[in-house]
Amino acid sequence: MRSLLLVAAVAIALIACRGGADTSQLGPAAPAPSQAATTTATQTINVDDMMGLYSQQTVFVASAGQISAVTLLNHFIRYRIPVGVDLVQAASDSPGEFFYVLDVAKETGVRLRTFDVATGTERASRTDTIAPASQRSLATAFDGRALILRADARHTWVDAYEYLTLRPQGTVMEKAGCGDRLLSSGTRVAIVCLATGEIAVDNLRGTKATIEGTLPKLAGAAMAGDGTIYVVTADQQLAAVAPNSTTLSPLPWPSEWTGTVVPDGIAVAPGAESAAIAERTDDGAWLRVFATNNIAQRLSMRLAGVPQGGLVALYPFAYYASGNSIRHVDLASGLLETMADVGADATPLLVVNR
Repeated sequence: MRSLLLVAAVAIALIACRGGADTSQLGPAAPAPSQAATTTATQTINVDDMMGLYSQQTVFVASAGQISAVTLLNHFIRYRIPVGVDLVQAASDSPGEFFYVLDVAKETGVRLRTFDVATGTERASRTDTIAPASQRSLATAFDGRALILRADARHTWVDAYEYLTLRPQGTVMEKAGCGDRLLSSGTRVAIVCLATGEIAVDNLRGTKATIEGTLPKLAGAAMAGDGTIYVVTADQQLAAVAPNSTTLSPLPWPSEWTGTVVPDGIAVAPGAESAAIAERTDDGAWLRVFATNNIAQRLSMRLAGVPQGGLVALYPFAYYASGNSIRHVDLASGLLETMADVGADATPLLVVNR
C-alpha cells in the first residue's frame, strides 16, 4: 500500500489546482456536459489531464434506463448507453479498450453487446433466450471472451462468447448446485454461491477444482488479478483462497471494525495490493481498506452515504453510488467527491484505466 503521506500530499495538490475545493464536504457535482441517450456522438470539450496528478479512469454506472460513462478527473459524462430495466451489468477486456453490456430489454429479451470504451460506439450485438443467473453474472476471460453465468434448478454453468464479435463458443465451466456470482482474472474463473459459500474454480485451460471449506451467507466476493478470491459475510467474517490453493482460509477481522457489510460491498483494487470493504454502522457508513499482503496494514475512512449496489475499485480510488449520484473515495487519504448525478437507482458496474 502506497505511503499515506505521499498520496495525501498529492491529493492536497489536486485540491489546490481545483481552486481550493473542500472535498470533505460532499455536494452535487456541477452539471457535466453529456450527450442524449445515444452511444455514438460525444462532447469534445473534455479536460482529461488535470496536470498529470492522476491517470484517467472511467467508471460505468447503471441507473434507470441507461449506463453513464463518467470520467474521474473532471467528472465528465462521456456518453450514455440506453439499457433495459433488468439485470444490467458490464465487464471489460483487460486493456480496457472494449466492454460488454448484458441486460434484459422489453423488445429483445436477454441482450449482449460490445462497445468501445473511448466513444461508446456499439460494435456487436446478440440476443439470447437464457437469462443470466443473477445481477453479477458477466465477466471476461483472460483472452477477452465474454462469459455469462447461467443457472437452473440443478446446476450453474458459464457460456463463452467470442471476443468482440460475440459468436457463441459453448459452455466452458459448470458447477453442481447454486451459483450467483461470477469472478474472473488472468489466471482463473470462479463461480460462487452466496447462500452456501460454495466455490468452484477453473483456469479455462483444463484445470478445475471445488474449493475446500465454505463460509455461508456471504455478503460479497471478489477476485484479485493474481486469482486470489476474497469472500466476506454481513457479520464480518473474512476469508480468502490463495492463487494456487483450493482451500478457503479465514482471515482475521480487525476488532476496531464494527458494523454490517453491505451487499456486494467488497472490491479488490487493481494497481496495488489492497482491497476495500463497505460497512453500514450506527453512525453512517465506513470504507475499510487493507493491504492484501498484510491485513495489519489497514485504514478506515468515513463515507458520505451508504453504498448501494456494491463497490468497484481501481487504485487509488474506489467508487460507490448513493442516491442518484456516483462518488469516489481515495483509498489512501479518504478524500471524497461526488462525481455526477446519473439518475435513480444508481449502481456502479465497472471501472477502467482510460
